[in-house]
Amino acid sequence: DTIDEMNRTLDDILSLARLGRPSEAPTETDISALIDAVVDDFRELGHAVDYQDGQRLIVRLRPALMRRAVRNLIENAVKYGGGGEVLLSSDPAQVWIEVADRGPGIPVDQIAAVFDSFTRLDPSRNRTTGGVGLGLTLARAIVREAGGDIALTNREGGGLSATITLPRR
Repeated sequence: DTIDEMNRTLDDILSLARLGRPSEAPTETDISALIDAVVDDFRELGHAVDYQDGQRLIVRLRPALMRRAVRNLIENAVKYGGGGEVLLSSDPAQVWIEVADRGPGIPVDQIAAVFDSFTRLDPSRNRTTGGVGLGLTLARAIVREAGGDIALTNREGGGLSATITLPRR
């Protein structure tokens, strides 16, 4: 388990370092199909993740990187909220990917800090609550490289909503 965790950490660090010089070219990608594939991976592992595959929605991006960003958000929803719901919406200018859960949320004064490298809200460093604090850092870097951003908000009634906003080019 320790070796696997170290490998995941190293992979995250290398992914962050490579963002300035990605090897994958941006391509026209059906973002709905990309999300559906990530959600299917979680469902195959027995996790409760809901997504209603919607309309075909083409966005120019680096698909492997965006898959990683979406996976990181869903992984957090599963880990801290017991599951999640993924919603895709758009208007002529933007696309929104929302990953919502019913976990404990994040204290408002710590929302900005969770995007900092190696920041974890669990002070015990318990392995069952996972990671070393690079998932959101990497997801935000990927989304910003694509011209978008990520916002975190606590949900009414409990839980967290992580929303990726991407430009429609």
